Amino acid sequence: MLSTIREHADSWMIKAILWLIILAFVGTIFYSWGMGGASSSGGGVIATVQGEKIFQGEYERTFNNLVEFYRQQFKNQFSDEMIKKLDLKTQALDALIQKKLLLQEAAKQNLRISDAELISHIQNLQVFQSDKKFSEKAYRDYLQFQRVTPGEFEDNQRENLILNKLEKLFETSSKVSQSEILDAFKNEEEKAKLDYVRFNSDHFQVEKTFTEQEVNDFFQANKKQFEISPQIRVEYIKIEPKTYLAEIEPRDEDIEDYYQTKIVDFRVKKMYRASHILAHIKSSEIEGDASAEEKQKQAEEKAKTRATELLKKIRAGADFGEVAKKHSDDPGSGAQGGSLGEFPKGTMVSAFESALDKLKVGEISEPVLTPFGYHIIKLEDSKEERIKPLAEVREEVIQSLKQIKAQQRARRTAKRINQEAEKDGNLKSAAEKNQVQTTITGFFSRENHNLPEIGDQPQFFNTAFSLEENRVSQPIHTQEASFILKLAGKKEAYIPELAEVRKRVEETLVARVNEELTSSRFKELEQKLAKEKDLEKIIKGMDLNVRHTPFFSMEDSIPGIGNIKEIKEKTFAMNVGDTSSAKVKNRFYLFKRVGKEAAGEPDKEQSQKIIKRIKQEKNRQIFQEWVENLKGRAEILIDKTLL
Repeated sequence: MLSTIREHADSWMIKAILWLIILAFVGTIFYSWGMGGASSSGGGVIATVQGEKIFQGEYERTFNNLVEFYRQQFKNQFSDEMIKKLDLKTQALDALIQKKLLLQEAAKQNLRISDAELISHIQNLQVFQSDKKFSEKAYRDYLQFQRVTPGEFEDNQRENLILNKLEKLFETSSKVSQSEILDAFKNEEEKAKLDYVRFNSDHFQVEKTFTEQEVNDFFQANKKQFEISPQIRVEYIKIEPKTYLAEIEPRDEDIEDYYQTKIVDFRVKKMYRASHILAHIKSSEIEGDASAEEKQKQAEEKAKTRATELLKKIRAGADFGEVAKKHSDDPGSGAQGGSLGEFPKGTMVSAFESALDKLKVGEISEPVLTPFGYHIIKLEDSKEERIKPLAEVREEVIQSLKQIKAQQRARRTAKRINQEAEKDGNLKSAAEKNQVQTTITGFFSRENHNLPEIGDQPQFFNTAFSLEENRVSQPIHTQEASFILKLAGKKEAYIPELAEVRKRVEETLVARVNEELTSSRFKELEQKLAKEKDLEKIIKGMDLNVRHTPFFSMEDSIPGIGNIKEIKEKTFAMNVGDTSSAKVKNRFYLFKRVGKEAAGEPDKEQSQKIIKRIKQEKNRQIFQEWVENLKGRAEILIDKTLL
């Protein structure tokens, strides 16, 4: 998943997610309010925007909400490494800075939200609906559950509405030219296919043992690179909610309230059980001198004819499962008589699911075209969307409530310890009064803080490096634990002797030489490919292999490669048979265009959709350019030591 995010970072989906985070995340009902109420102004000032302060507590809450947003999107695929690669710390601070700037500008524009507008907005929020009407009880229960006062929530929603109103000022009636429509349609519908080779910057490796003099010379020339950063160690307490789980028994009314508040989470999507027979479109098997487009059309007709003939056999009495076993081009399901098993709505491509929705149980479709080929689909069974009743999810609800209440208890304990320790700076004594033990870490730096007992907890380390002598930190709350810290020792930065960092120096030297060799080999392969036009031939004996993409458009992320703009631009500027190359970050690519599908012309409906989308993109671009201009003119001060 991490590689997907990294390689597809420029794709429309990822851009949309990031845009939503910046514009909507700071005001949305579900993510602005974490457990514990409104944004705290505790801690130091992490930034000022035109003189308005952003406090560390506010930043940490936003960062935690952002992490939770991604965690909910990617479920168990989300990792601590993803936090670093996506630079969520910077995203969180950017979101807060942008919110401050936009609210300041809205005030200058005298944009206001009346009480009537605010009430109407809140009353129409889906989360507060009961029998299609606003429920005062649902509203109060939700705020109580989130530990937010009505005033705090309504202020937050008012800000959100102001930001929406500000963005609407940039909605223009800009025209969309025919050439823009055609370019957009071409980007979506013209397809290319590649053969390619890729390898990392250390693929080719030097077989050499470096002399003592070579290692020493490299170290002397790059001493600053091996500087040991400032280090600290801290005394801390760690209170884990799981230690309280066994003591908690939720009340029946709490269980019912939680179920009603979270009822949307218990929705079960429509389920299908289906089988299919697939006839692949095999343009590579079409012989003759026809163009790639013509071969594709002939292959489609051939696949459709084959699927139609198989359907006739089934309609004449042949067993669907036996036909699938003998003739389906999907080896996985074919061996199972075509069975795809049970799957939820949204699993299959849209054309496949549209056909399923038109079938009754037991019926068989006409041949259906998808990017995979022609399908004959049989609907075996379906179950309509439903909401799981409380009886079915009662144990799940109880466990969730126990987690929440255990976390609340851990945080209350941390608060008591903090209040006691702030009196005299004695964290150990305050902890012992509450039956909690303190621990002292080893020395660690900002760059190297591998503490297994802490894990990857950005808040812990951010707070550690902002500690003052003889002062305890405010409680730090994460999903896993609550912490309080106190500085226990410091070491200043220094340049080490070679002996202290020899292994690191040798590894860096080897990596540098390998990168230089790989870069040199890449240039040689570029020249050979331009001359030979044969990927298999030029990589022979190099422990590399030629890979093949399916057809993709300029709007798509290239399967197996990623959404790399340079490679896509080069590909769509090439003719079939042309070759090219690219170096992107730490990877090298050699590729050859082997297929093309022309876009054709958009129909009226397609043109209207393109016009609408281009207008939205223009409005968004104008708005974002204006925001960037605001940032450029604003006085924004950031204390990076608190990040």
